[in-house]
Amino acid sequence: MAYESPKIFIDDKLTIQIYLCFLIDRLGDLTEEQLSDIITEHEAVNFLDYLEALSIAQEKELIKAEEDKNKKVLSLLPKGKMMADEFYSRIPLSIREKSLEYGQYVLKMADLERSVVCRIERGGFNDPCYLTVKFLNEMGGPNLMELKIYAPDFEQAKQMRERFYEKPSDTVAKIMNMFIKDSYL
Repeated sequence: MAYESPKIFIDDKLTIQIYLCFLIDRLGDLTEEQLSDIITEHEAVNFLDYLEALSIAQEKELIKAEEDKNKKVLSLLPKGKMMADEFYSRIPLSIREKSLEYGQYVLKMADLERSVVCRIERGGFNDPCYLTVKFLNEMGGPNLMELKIYAPDFEQAKQMRERFYEKPSDTVAKIMNMFIKDSYL
């Protein structure tokens, strides 16, 4: 039987705010979706606690949110930088390391998001997930297509997301060919 270490769970609102500031400090400006993906990846923070901490961090002027091309971009303010530098040790080392590693991956995937955006939505820790896939119109205008696909668990949703990112244009062509006879694709 394989040993699985217990999950570390952060539920202190101040520690979550420090965690948010720490991630933005180490990774640079992030969109709201990117930060949400990073925070929820390791299940260390409850999603509702994350949303509340983000709101408080904005009210306390630790983090600022600005609209950029229909996305909220989160930046660290001086008080947030000080908080990240001074109190990052409140966040367990394993969570810091895993989050920064996954954050680098999220930023790398951002380049692919010019044509397709995949987001995983989940309810609770063992609940089913949904993979929301948006095929973007690279020439501007409305999205080409948006799909919401059921996944039995988070691991399978992650695998589905990886497959979409491998060849997004092939996926669009296959789906479009299913519905359009003599397609131009």
